[in-house]
Amino acid sequence: MAQRRWWLRMVVVAVLILIGWVLYVSSKQVERNRRIQEEIGTLETEAAKISRENETLSERISYFASDDFREQEAKKKLGLKKTEETVVEVKPAPGYENGGEASRGESQVSSKNSEDESAANYKKWWKVFFGVR
Repeated sequence: MAQRRWWLRMVVVAVLILIGWVLYVSSKQVERNRRIQEEIGTLETEAAKISRENETLSERISYFASDDFREQEAKKKLGLKKTEETVVEVKPAPGYENGGEASRGESQVSSKNSEDESAANYKKWWKVFFGVR
């Protein structure tokens, strides 16, 4: 009887050890699967980002290969124009060259600018086209 109890205790201990070992191995597998899923998520995010960049680059390549881009670059860099187009050059008013104000009469210009800023937009255009001051 004592020997039977001893075998029963040994079996219970062996079963507990086996259960502990199975739980340990299972927890390691669960952790490994979690890390793999995280890595898959980051790689999918990176793949989506690269895909968006590829789409953007493809659109830019197709735009750069288009006739509109070539025409725009020819006009801007080479000064070319189409036969039916007319080129108009707008020069700045005297005293306003290089974006600055005239050195003489600076206070008059400042007061005119403040009046112009408060004027309605259509009045500003009227002054530009018809020279009314």
